[in-house]
Amino acid sequence: MKIYFDTGLLLKLYSFEPNSVLAIALIQSHGTPIILSGLQETELRNALYRKRTRREMTPAQLKKALKDLQGDLDGGVLHIPRLDWPEVWANANRLTAKYVLTTSCRTLDILHVAIALQLSVDIFGTTNQRQLLLARKAGLKTVTLG
Repeated sequence: MKIYFDTGLLLKLYSFEPNSVLAIALIQSHGTPIILSGLQETELRNALYRKRTRREMTPAQLKKALKDLQGDLDGGVLHIPRLDWPEVWANANRLTAKYVLTTSCRTLDILHVAIALQLSVDIFGTTNQRQLLLARKAGLKTVTLG
C-alpha cells in the first residue's frame, strides 16, 4: 500500500518534536521507500533551517538533520517520484473549488492532497485536521497520530 505523509509528520524524523516517537512509529510501520515529493523536500529543508533561526536547533543539530535527510535520499529510504505537474495543478484547482469553503485548507495543504491523488496513493497521513478532512473528502483513506 502506498502512503503519502505530509511534511509535518516527516519533519519529526529529522527533528525531535512533540509526538516524534509516535510519528516515527507510524511512518516506520508502513515501510520504505517513503514517498517524498519535491515540494516536501523543499518544505523539510526550509523547516529545518527555520528551526535553526528560531534557535530550536543548534548548528550541529541542523547539520546532522540535513545529513540524515540527504542520507535517506541517497540510500533510497526516501523516494522522489516523477509528478505530472499539470495534473497536480488541475487536481489542486478542482479541490479548491470543491472543498475549500468547507475545509479552509491552505494552498500548500491542498497541493499535498493533489500530489497524493496524482500518485494514486492508498493512504494519506497528516496531523493537520483541515488537511485530514480534505483528504477524506477527496476519497483518500487517512491516518494520523493518536
